[in-house]
Amino acid sequence: MEDNMKGFKILILLLMTTSISCGSLTDSRSFIHPDADFSFYQKVGLLPFKTQADDRLAGEKVTEHFLTELLIRGELEVMDPGQFNAVAAQVAGVNVPASMLELTPEQIGKIADVADIQGIFSGTIHDYKMVQLGGEQYPMISMTVKFIDALTGKVVWQNSVTATGGPNLPIVSIGEEFTLGQLSQKISQGVVKDFYKKAYPK
Repeated sequence: MEDNMKGFKILILLLMTTSISCGSLTDSRSFIHPDADFSFYQKVGLLPFKTQADDRLAGEKVTEHFLTELLIRGELEVMDPGQFNAVAAQVAGVNVPASMLELTPEQIGKIADVADIQGIFSGTIHDYKMVQLGGEQYPMISMTVKFIDALTGKVVWQNSVTATGGPNLPIVSIGEEFTLGQLSQKISQGVVKDFYKKAYPK
């Protein structure tokens, strides 16, 4: 009986180790402008992410997770999204959802004056779907997020990332993502972490 219990404990440890190593696969690359002074940015706006994915609500869903991660950090003041979107639409002079706006550098500058912000986060969701891996389906998200200097309209930071949830193992599941919502939250956390790591190195 004791030998059986030892064998069971070893099996659990092996599954835990394998589970950890088989978590989500993430490929990320980022750019930061060498001359950007990020101490200048105190208040920022967040445009709803554009959607190229089949799920037309993907941009809205990921934007909410991204906003949550920005608010958790708390180091930048984020303008109320509803108010910011209203200002952006007014300056653009078009009656379309904020996620569909194609803003020129001049319009971004006007938005900065009206909203009293120094920078804008925007993004595009390229893929937001479940993919087949073996006999199971797992979430996959691909997106690009950028931070734009509101005075010049220049991109001063950009991150492109693709992530796929890890396979489901029996008995134990540690650090793995099985839904698009879970993966969206994790990928947003990683992108925000990259922004602060690159923009405010210690």
